[in-house]
Amino acid sequence: MAIVKICAEEVSNVTQTYAATVTCGNPLFPPVAAGDQCNMVVYNVALHTNTSPMTLSFSFDTGLEYLFINHGVTFADFCIVSNQSGAVTLPDSGLGLCDCGITPTYQVAYTCNPGAITTTSTMVQSPINLAFTVSNLCTPTVFCVSTVECP
Repeated sequence: MAIVKICAEEVSNVTQTYAATVTCGNPLFPPVAAGDQCNMVVYNVALHTNTSPMTLSFSFDTGLEYLFINHGVTFADFCIVSNQSGAVTLPDSGLGLCDCGITPTYQVAYTCNPGAITTTSTMVQSPINLAFTVSNLCTPTVFCVSTVECP
């Protein structure tokens, strides 16, 4: 009599957020006010499945607009905060890699609020927020069925 294992998994998604304040301490010109734009890029995202609980690490750059005075005229420039890194810990809810051939994926949404940019005469800063959704994580379940010959 053979034993057959049937692979079945409950597939889940988790969302985890990251918040920080980025500071540019070396603007090219002395800021006099905040601009009205900011942008971000997130890269080097890696899901670390060998840790318990799992973690997601990443890098990001942020561009913050500020205003400065040049010979009595107001100009805008961007201060770039680059090569920043962060990590989030995924909830320890029994989720892990899927055994049935499903590969985890992620999506990231990020916000940088231009209205929250602040300046002094020597720096530009702003809060940033990232939300990572990791899909195709599983809670494993294995069914074992004993087989017998059919009459």
